[in-house]
Amino acid sequence: MHITNIGGSLTTAVCLSLIAWSIRVLRAQQLAEQKSRSDATRGEGREGALPNIKSTRRAFARLSPTAFWLLVDSTSIRPVLVDVRPEREEEAEPPDDDVTRRLGARLVKIPVASLARVLRRRDELWPDLANGASAPSLRATIVFLSDHSQSASQAANIATSLGFQRCAVIDGGLAAAAPLAPPSAPSTPTGRADRIGPRSDDEHASDSDAAAADARAGNVSNASEQTFDGSSEAPRRSARGDAFASTASLSDGDFLSRDALVLLGEYGAAQGAPLVTVIDVRRHDERALYGSIRGSAHLPAEHVPRALLMPPEDFLRAFHFRKPDPDATVVLYSRKSERATYAKQLFADAGMRRCLVLSEGVMGWGKGGGGDAGAYDAFAEGAPPPEPRETKTPAPVDRAAAEAELLHKNVLL
Repeated sequence: MHITNIGGSLTTAVCLSLIAWSIRVLRAQQLAEQKSRSDATRGEGREGALPNIKSTRRAFARLSPTAFWLLVDSTSIRPVLVDVRPEREEEAEPPDDDVTRRLGARLVKIPVASLARVLRRRDELWPDLANGASAPSLRATIVFLSDHSQSASQAANIATSLGFQRCAVIDGGLAAAAPLAPPSAPSTPTGRADRIGPRSDDEHASDSDAAAADARAGNVSNASEQTFDGSSEAPRRSARGDAFASTASLSDGDFLSRDALVLLGEYGAAQGAPLVTVIDVRRHDERALYGSIRGSAHLPAEHVPRALLMPPEDFLRAFHFRKPDPDATVVLYSRKSERATYAKQLFADAGMRRCLVLSEGVMGWGKGGGGDAGAYDAFAEGAPPPEPRETKTPAPVDRAAAEAELLHKNVLL
């Protein structure tokens, strides 16, 4: 670029030259990035080429080992588990680790070098890799697994760059998750590994109607849907009826009774501001069809890992309530307790330690005559919704016991 300096200083001429040069560099960089994004989206060029991964804010979640096992045991959120470790030599012995035995047929093995190609052509290639299972949608919950999370993080970056919205890795990889693996369970007659521990309260309304709920829902294998295994075995639960007794080990101090939450609502109404943040972690269809606890916010459990990565302003725009502060008291609820227990672990891993799970969820709230949120049987996303259970006369609130509970759990200071 030639600049004629008429009556100006040399410094002005140099500055103008630098500005012109900077504009040219920025334009060239912008064009290169646009071309890379276009190639990644359309799959142009070499079939196995990796998409352009822009180094910006991390778009995938890191699950603690405890949260990972809670998710694996979940019957409400069926994650897709992708093992991206390199393929072993044919002559080598098969891996003999408890994690591989525990996850069994649920693992889909795709080396990270092949991942971009498989995801671009997932409708064609996925069934052969996943024992005939359909390919995951862009909204599926996918957890990438590797020994120490480096390869898994690379895989999660590739998947998010291709449009997958709910990707996660284990913090510390399988090496960190293995010591916390629940005992192995025998395989079902269908060849799928059975779920560890008690059957979820989110899965069944009660032991007596478990078979009916399974028959209505069918066997749903989509990663973003609930799955029911159709077994007639009665659910094994702890004394409180909690899901995941073998992995979560929640104490009574982690739960909040229906009466205590009613009392908190009354105190908040009297003061003109809620004393706690109550969050519904059920799906959108459940909340719309069967109601919700008055004043509760909505954050589906599938969105929690990604939501906790968001800055407060993005969180507010996405979910229409303020992101809780680390010192805020949060009460989580689902249909029973499974998803709320999982969400509580995610909140705790993000540094929010003052989280409680509503005991028995909306099932307990509805049985107590809550009115605004009714009880209902579990059903899979996309399946015909069951009729709501009969509304009962509101049960009286034991105010003395509820206040003592709130004081004991430091909810009222």
